[in-house]
Amino acid sequence: MPMEHHGDLMQALVAKLYATVTGNDPAIKIPRNKYVSWYLPGIPFAPADFKYCANGFTGNSSEEVQNAYHQAFVLSSLFDQIPDTSSGFVTPEMQQTIFAGTGDRISSVYSDVLKYSRVVSKPLSKQEEAKLKKYRDLLSVEVQETDILTDEVKTVTKPGKLTVAYTAAMDNYLSIADELMDMKIDALSATGNDPESKRRVYNWNEKAKYVKKRLAAAEMAWVSQGYKNEYEVINAYIAQVAERNLVLYKEDLKRKFHNGLITSGGDGDSEFYYTTLLPGNFAASQGWTKFSFTENDFQTHAKQETTGWGADAGVGFGLFSFGANAKGSKTTSSDDQSAANFSATFEFTQVPISRPWFDPGLFSMRSWTLDDNWNLSYDNKPVSDGKAKDNTGRLVAYATSALFVRNLRITSSSWKNHSDFMTKSISAGGRVGYGPFSVGGNYSNGQTERNSSYHFEGDTLVIDGMQLIGTVNNVIPQSPNPAPGLKPEDFVGGK
Repeated sequence: MPMEHHGDLMQALVAKLYATVTGNDPAIKIPRNKYVSWYLPGIPFAPADFKYCANGFTGNSSEEVQNAYHQAFVLSSLFDQIPDTSSGFVTPEMQQTIFAGTGDRISSVYSDVLKYSRVVSKPLSKQEEAKLKKYRDLLSVEVQETDILTDEVKTVTKPGKLTVAYTAAMDNYLSIADELMDMKIDALSATGNDPESKRRVYNWNEKAKYVKKRLAAAEMAWVSQGYKNEYEVINAYIAQVAERNLVLYKEDLKRKFHNGLITSGGDGDSEFYYTTLLPGNFAASQGWTKFSFTENDFQTHAKQETTGWGADAGVGFGLFSFGANAKGSKTTSSDDQSAANFSATFEFTQVPISRPWFDPGLFSMRSWTLDDNWNLSYDNKPVSDGKAKDNTGRLVAYATSALFVRNLRITSSSWKNHSDFMTKSISAGGRVGYGPFSVGGNYSNGQTERNSSYHFEGDTLVIDGMQLIGTVNNVIPQSPNPAPGLKPEDFVGGK
């Protein structure tokens, strides 16, 4: 491979990871979201930060319980941000962007939608009402919890058993699907007679059939143990019935939204809406997908639309540093430094995000509209106009999965050109990033500081720990978008 710049190499690496996460394959039978936001750089976490996802708000002491609430506050606040799509994507085929928030919150916009929406009101039978409630309660449940500080008993909305089982089985299926796509992309980018290229071809030709069998078994487990069919039938029924009468459905949404609010006493009585990752023990799982990048991958993934992205977006993928709290001027190291003998390996996983108080299915329904109070307050902005670029809505998209990496190793014979920059930046209290990866420095998330540290093993940069590097997102369709045949008198409140 000719000498290439560090920023170009990292950009090509991100392009390959994007293809692995979002790639379509006939063997993968579920739709894959294709809009990815990359953090620049990633956010370091420790496995202990997700203890509440697996165990809930429990502990052997009040301090442990408070810490569980703090963990939930940090994660919920992070995934309550609305990803901005105003800068657009690389191309229609490369739907990825650098993460930036719109300044609004999912919970805030959703609250306003529930407050200002006018829904269709047509009678349902008692049987349909009962069935609708039963199905909604299978997806999310309301549980009683006692606040350890005030002894107040509160009703909290959490994922139902059906949702937990469905999402855990889906996560297992996605992990194997990612592994299959990684093997396929590795084989397609293999060229030449070097040992790594030959290994990739053999790996695909000899092992793909076994991974496909595991994928088929995971799909069967998703159906039998994850209630895949039942979950999808329930959602289809809810959508069908609610199209005729959203009154009871909306009341249920409002109640569960209200009960999703939690107070974290350790964060200055901060209120947040409960959000978790499923399965909760993902951080300790051994089922992460192994990912590698070599010089052959650069030739395959360094396409014009990808390499031109950084310049168009005003960002660089080389090493950069900024203040410890992401404030102050950003300094980027020389992107014209060449990189020889470059390769990278790490493990990654995509974990579904669960917000039991939030039902995005509402935005696809065509039996509601917004009243004049919304239009007066928000200058006639829709919830979303459905456009991926230049969307004028308040809730243009939301994250559905979180992308984590761990055990990151980057090899290059030219690290000496950058090591002084890294050392000086971190010593001055800054954070150093390389593309979507956090190399070193402290990241504060309230009461807790997480340190992303690194060391060298010969020509290999080893970045310790686990970090969040991006999210997979859904774009909200045009919303509201009431059916053409509906009249003002069909909605609650009439004309």
